[in-house]
Amino acid sequence: MAAVLMVGSVGVGKTTLTQRLTDRDIEYVKTQATYREGDVFDTPGEYLDGPFHKQALQLTSAEADVILFLLAATALECRIPPGFSSFFMKPVIGVVTKKDMATEDEIERSISLLEQTGAHPVLVVSAMTGEGIEELSQLINKEGGTS
Repeated sequence: MAAVLMVGSVGVGKTTLTQRLTDRDIEYVKTQATYREGDVFDTPGEYLDGPFHKQALQLTSAEADVILFLLAATALECRIPPGFSSFFMKPVIGVVTKKDMATEDEIERSISLLEQTGAHPVLVVSAMTGEGIEELSQLINKEGGTS
């Protein structure tokens, strides 16, 4: 799989999606610092809260082939700034998570918010049920040049 950097707020499902993409058991773990699991870099959601942490995301992106912007369909706001994809020199894919917990209106709102960040395309997944994970894996490899 192409190397991936996960970016998103606290609680959007970055670690759960990391576990799903790397075929690990799904279990709750609070991410305290950037760590690499196989080809996936998981980052703390707090990295979106301050300018110095955003620089850490940019530095880590040098080792990634693809950036994933994650937003939970159930989230009330998107902490990823509009146009933030231009901060990275890599393809940025939007991922709406927690499909299994959301209404269609929530999913559509989340897609729109991720599109405003510059992420393209935007996929909808559930790391808990596995829905959309195969499509996401294929897109990661295509965008990362390892298809």
